[in-house]
Amino acid sequence: MNNEYYTFNEYIKNNKLSPSEEDYIEMIYRLYLENKTIKVAEVALALNVKIPSASKMVKRLSDKNLLEHERYGCIYLSCEGKRIGKKLLKRHDTIESFLKIIGVKNNLHEETEKIEHTIREETLEKISLLVGFLGENKSILKEFKDYILDRDDAF
Repeated sequence: MNNEYYTFNEYIKNNKLSPSEEDYIEMIYRLYLENKTIKVAEVALALNVKIPSASKMVKRLSDKNLLEHERYGCIYLSCEGKRIGKKLLKRHDTIESFLKIIGVKNNLHEETEKIEHTIREETLEKISLLVGFLGENKSILKEFKDYILDRDDAF
């Protein structure tokens, strides 16, 4: 028997970005889509953190060449920052859509956040396919939602 069990930290140790860095890039990308000019204070407000914390993270992401920022100026995502931001936003939206489909109502955003930082590419791809399939097959989606309603008190 091949025993491939590890601790959680072992599974995520090769991630290039920390969960916090991912959150910042995703939020900066969201803000970029709304308004091309982004200030540190806007990022801090959007993520419910203090401005000095946001400034520190912006500096860290700048050092990783994911964005550019002039002191007291605007934040601009690099091409790589935009690519990663787009990918992270798609990941977030896919997981959130999946959780809605399976009937998660309480703490939807929190659950999405927890899952999105740990999910593997292959798993996300399969979830995306399922979400797409159910979106194109409304009758099957309705059957599933009816099924969920009948068992909503299972846990």
